[in-house]
Amino acid sequence: MLNVGALISRHRHINWALADQAVVSGSNFVTGILLARFLGPQSFGVYVLLQTALAYVNSFQGALIFQPMMSAAPQMAEKEKSRYLQGVFALQLILSVGLAGLAWVIGTSVHEIWGGEPTSSMTPAVVLSLSCALLAFQLQDWLRRYYFVLEMSRAAFINDVLNYGGQVGVLGLAYFFGYLDVVTAFWIMAAACFSTFLFGFLRGRVKPVFSDARAVLRDGWRTGRDYLAAWQLQWVGSQGVLVVGAGIVGVHAAGGVRAAETIVGPLNILFQALENVVPVVAARRYDSGGLSGLSSYLYRVTMWGTALLLPIVAAAALFSVPLMRIVYGEQYVIYATLVVWAAASVFLQFYLRVVFFFLRTVMATGIIVRSGIVMSVSSISIAAFAVREYNETGIMLALLSSMAAGLIYSALAARKVASGLERGARAPRVFDSVADSPR
Repeated sequence: MLNVGALISRHRHINWALADQAVVSGSNFVTGILLARFLGPQSFGVYVLLQTALAYVNSFQGALIFQPMMSAAPQMAEKEKSRYLQGVFALQLILSVGLAGLAWVIGTSVHEIWGGEPTSSMTPAVVLSLSCALLAFQLQDWLRRYYFVLEMSRAAFINDVLNYGGQVGVLGLAYFFGYLDVVTAFWIMAAACFSTFLFGFLRGRVKPVFSDARAVLRDGWRTGRDYLAAWQLQWVGSQGVLVVGAGIVGVHAAGGVRAAETIVGPLNILFQALENVVPVVAARRYDSGGLSGLSSYLYRVTMWGTALLLPIVAAAALFSVPLMRIVYGEQYVIYATLVVWAAASVFLQFYLRVVFFFLRTVMATGIIVRSGIVMSVSSISIAAFAVREYNETGIMLALLSSMAAGLIYSALAARKVASGLERGARAPRVFDSVADSPR
């Protein structure tokens, strides 16, 4: 007989991870709606482009910090893991401060060099708020990933409730009192993220060990380098096309595309929960059960994900017009057809993520880089003629073709890697330099 209590207890960290991501994605969904309605298509488009730049800078954190950490730490003994994570925290501090400073320098120069739309929005006040939001967001995001590595999902949930719930509440107050604009939105993000990071840091008292930062970077450099290169290429093929399309059609196009993507945005609950849980579990399954254990686990993830996604994506596409009208208002209904494209893109993105989980676990990260090349070339090629001809729909067509091309290439390459592993090859699993390096 199935012991429900034991099953819930066994998967408690996963349940908290799903609850945490529901808070994060739900808050981001509400925030996107509030800003789209209150700022209007033009100002919201400016916010979207700046947020896209923020996501690009955060890719450095994801590649050099999170991806190596999420795969390496679960395979370490407790003492080794503790020292490793202290070194990772030190590297995170160095990276975040450096990226925030670089963002401020570039941002204050960009308007003077280029000018015009959309760079005319890069005022000193905007750049300062964006740079501070970048620093605070990265620190808070590191803390929540640290919790997930230690399987302290409940702590991550509490931290994110305070952070994202606070952001939604203060945004609503700012609008009510007539102070909501792009600069205020980024300052609210910065204040909320830094406050919750400080709260978690003081509670957990994890200390950065800067003498280990170099060893951590050296250990994770090969995979981190591949992730970084892949994400730059993927960014060009996805968000880069959005930026270019906005430059051709106007910033309102970025607002329309992001509004459509936000309709299916709650599905990020699944995606981000996967990012927080699957790499850790996959590394353990590969460590204990080899290729068969890893493949079996990822197959179950794929089946469950498909079952959850299919009805939601179909409903979003079918009711796109009333959804856009209810959520954003009449001025956004002209972008309703983009929801269908966004829904299809979400479906492909899920399968691409699962393939990448496999490649990350077996350390075949070079394929992820080459997949990024395929995606960027495909996206730029389609966008070259589609954006001017089909406007916002052309942007979505380029994004969808990029995702499809990357999925096909990665799946075929992953199959070849699996065949090689079945013949006896074994990928490296554990980072050793931190454990071996002297204090």
